[in-house]
Amino acid sequence: MSSLPPSLRLPLSLLLAAGLCYAEDRTPAGQSAAFSADAYIAHVRYLASDELAGRLPGTAGGRTAGEYIARRFRELGLKPAGVGGSYFQPFTVRRLKKLHDEQACFEIAGLKRHWAVRKDWIPLPYSRPGTIEGPLAFAGYGIEAPDHGYDDYADFDATGKVLLVMRTEPRGDKPGAGFSGRRASPHGLFVKKAEVAAEKGAVALLVVDPPDRDPGTDALYPWHAWNTQRSYAVPLVQISRQMAGAILALAKMPDLNTLQASLDRNHESLSTDLKGVRVRIETGVEYVEGRNVIGLLEGDGHSEEMLVIGAHYDHDGRVPGSDGKLEIHNGADDNASGCAGMLETARILTAGRRPHRQILFMAFDAEERGLLGSKHFVAHPTVELANVRAMINFDMIGRLDLDKLTIWGLTSAAEFPELVRAAADAAGLSYRAPATDSIQFGASDHFSFYRKDIPVLFPFTGVHKHYNTPEDDWQRIDADGAVRILQMMHAVIGELAGMQTGPTFVAKKEERELRDKLEREGVADLDHEDVSEPEQPVNRHRSRRDLRVRLGIMPDFASEEGTGLRVEAVMEDGPAAKYGLEDGDVITRIGGHAVTDIYSYMDALRKHQPGDEVEVALQRDGKPLTLKVRLEASRRRSEPEDR
Repeated sequence: MSSLPPSLRLPLSLLLAAGLCYAEDRTPAGQSAAFSADAYIAHVRYLASDELAGRLPGTAGGRTAGEYIARRFRELGLKPAGVGGSYFQPFTVRRLKKLHDEQACFEIAGLKRHWAVRKDWIPLPYSRPGTIEGPLAFAGYGIEAPDHGYDDYADFDATGKVLLVMRTEPRGDKPGAGFSGRRASPHGLFVKKAEVAAEKGAVALLVVDPPDRDPGTDALYPWHAWNTQRSYAVPLVQISRQMAGAILALAKMPDLNTLQASLDRNHESLSTDLKGVRVRIETGVEYVEGRNVIGLLEGDGHSEEMLVIGAHYDHDGRVPGSDGKLEIHNGADDNASGCAGMLETARILTAGRRPHRQILFMAFDAEERGLLGSKHFVAHPTVELANVRAMINFDMIGRLDLDKLTIWGLTSAAEFPELVRAAADAAGLSYRAPATDSIQFGASDHFSFYRKDIPVLFPFTGVHKHYNTPEDDWQRIDADGAVRILQMMHAVIGELAGMQTGPTFVAKKEERELRDKLEREGVADLDHEDVSEPEQPVNRHRSRRDLRVRLGIMPDFASEEGTGLRVEAVMEDGPAAKYGLEDGDVITRIGGHAVTDIYSYMDALRKHQPGDEVEVALQRDGKPLTLKVRLEASRRRSEPEDR
């Protein structure tokens, strides 16, 4: 242990928590290595422990998980294949940010006092990193709504200015009004205000709560990593009402109460430059660093070709629950299960004879943010990418007990169907193999390699009710089942590693069409590494962020295209459960919209509002059935209240 560099040393307490003793993993001389359910679940238990707090990239838990994997690679004798002779390949995660309080500074020309971050002001999590500087102007609510008789930008030039604006929108009492009514309109959203400000040439927004918003408090918007995935068109900083009052007094402006009362009553612009007032803000916001972990098992020296065996090790970290409190999402199945499988496979292969081809073991970071780790690797490979002959991806292999094993990618190489069939028969496993790969095929790290014309295989035990919830814990993992999958894939890997040529990449016409469809639908931004602002992140089974309503099901992404959408699981707290849908139902229609696949399912939901009662036509055990369901508002964990 003492021979390791500090970055790879782990506290003894954490090693004991992992339940591992590396010396005991070694195969005695004269014996062949065997997959171990105990060793497998020990990896899962550690990676999915509360100590690692969900392994969000850039957090202490995420970095510790990467160091744990690198340590294991070293113990197994894998050659460092990262950057600079290390096991790590760092990259910027442009969907997550950190707030460094010690770097944050807010200066107002003419006001000589210290403004404390998180007390007097705070960058909103939707802000990009960088410095904000410029003359200050007041711009009302920061709203342009001329169709409703309201425009804070009328006869006002915002170019190059930092704008002080109030949150939400003018108060009104009109029932059903599209603006300034009893119900809030989209004009009051942060994202809308940022878009308009950018169009008008402003450089940033300072946002303050109007006096009548929670008047007993002056709380600032909370900063936590989950909210930082998007970056809006201009930086946004919230300031306290006390701070805003000091700025207005410096500029000899009326106070906030007077300004709000006039705007709410008259709907006439009060936007004006705050003459002589300039601000300079060091936000303290930075993008986080992700790290792929890469180790090479050298071959017998006769080939430069290699296989990649990969798994992502990141997950969602601490996520706000329905009550707003942060809950740890440990991600035992997603994807401690796959990462443990990759590590067990590395243990077995390093204990045996050197393969003909080299094998590159990779633990990807930031998969949940859009396949960022694997996309970075194929764009900036640390080995010769032309030498990679196939990629095996372990992602969610921990629930074989649900009897939903699917092997994706069989169509990506001519040799795969027969090879996988033989290995599965030998392991006594049955599996589904979709005739045409659907959306699921582009939703994990193998797809980054497939886009480079590299054949891929992706064993997957399916989504379930605990997926993307705090209940995805190690106790639910079927370790014996995972070992059976690893044994099957070990046979496949052995065949691939021993080949003199092949496997032969097959890019079918329909697969090419799938790529185009994924990009058209906004489900993936597949050709660009910088994906800081897509409306639809590549995140397995999460292509529905723009939906206003939810049915409360987990779709089966392997449903045969054209037959409807099979319900993988009914969520306990959703409308589907309340109105009688069951696991295994096949939805064929929602309201007047036919459902043939995941895309038409989302299209059907987009036509409805929360509270709409719709007829859901389905097939249950081969018989038609129609249920009436009242749809509920979707839960957008990644976008809390945006106003």
